[in-house]
Amino acid sequence: MKGKYLKYILHVVVLIGLILAAVKYINGEEVLQALRSYNYAFAPVLLALSVLYLAMKAWRFIRLMRPVSDVAGNVLFRGYVAGTAATLVPGGVAARAGLMNQAGVSVAKSGVPVALSSILDQVAFIGSALFAAIWFENIRLPVLVLLGILLSLGVIFLFPGPRRWLGQAGAAIAKRFNFADQWENFLQHGREVINTRTILVALAITVAGLLVQVIILDFSLRGFGFNVPYATLFFAYIVPTMLGRLSALPAGVGVTEASMVGFLSSSTGVDPDTGLAATAIFRIATVFFQALLGALVYFFAWRGEKEKSYQRNV
Repeated sequence: MKGKYLKYILHVVVLIGLILAAVKYINGEEVLQALRSYNYAFAPVLLALSVLYLAMKAWRFIRLMRPVSDVAGNVLFRGYVAGTAATLVPGGVAARAGLMNQAGVSVAKSGVPVALSSILDQVAFIGSALFAAIWFENIRLPVLVLLGILLSLGVIFLFPGPRRWLGQAGAAIAKRFNFADQWENFLQHGREVINTRTILVALAITVAGLLVQVIILDFSLRGFGFNVPYATLFFAYIVPTMLGRLSALPAGVGVTEASMVGFLSSSTGVDPDTGLAATAIFRIATVFFQALLGALVYFFAWRGEKEKSYQRNV
C-alpha cells in the first residue's frame, strides 16, 4: 500500500513540475518573440548541450550513490533524470529519494547522495560568485556577507562540541518523531559517502557542468547574432543564477531571468530586448527542456517498483 501511494505522489509531483515549467517558460510575449526570432541553426547544439548537462549531473549522482548501493548504473541514471521535473516543485528534490526507494534503495541510503547533489551545486555557485565579486562591486557586499556567515559556521563546527550538539539535537528530533533508527542509518551512510575521493570527483563534475551551462548561454546569444567573450558569459550566468538560488524560489523563477537580462544589458552591450529573448531561450533549454526530458523518462522509461529487478552484480 505504501508503494502504491508513493507511485501516485510521484506522478503528481512530476506533472506539477512539468506544468510549472511549461507555464513559465513556453508562455508569454517575450518567449513567443524569442522563438520567432531565434536562428534555429543553433538549436541542435543548444539542446544537445542541455542533454549533456543533465547526463553529467546523473553521472555525478551515480558516483555519489556507489558507496551505499549496488543498484545498476542505468537505473540510477534514469531515476535521477526522471526526478528532474519534480525539482521545480518546492521540496520536490525529495522525489529522487522516492524514486530510489522504488528501485530498492532506502531513503536512509539515498538521502545523503540526493542532499549532496544539491549541496555541491551550491558550493560551486558560491565559489564562482566569490570569484565574480572581485570584479563586480554591486554584488561584492552581499557575497562577502554570505562568505562571512559560511566561514563563521565552518569555524564553529571545527570544534567537536558544536558538532556533538548538532548530532544530539538531530537525534532528539528524530526520536521525537519515531525516526531514531533512520537518523542513525542516515549518519552511517553519510560517513560512507563523504570521503575525499568521492567528493572531489563529484565536485569536478559539478564545475564541468557549470561550464556546459555557460556554453549553452553562448549559443542562446549566438542565435540572435551576438558573440560575447566567455569570461563575460561566465559572470552573466553565475551571478544571476546565484541570486535566483538565494531567492529560494523554484529554479530561481523571475529573479534569475531579470538579473540575467540586466547583467547582459549592462555588461555586454546586448540591448534589453535581445537580452530578454536570449534569456528566454536559455531558460527554455536549461529548465523546460530538461523538465520535459525528465517527465518523458519518468512516464515511459521508469518502471517503478519493477526497477528492483535490475541489481548490479558485484
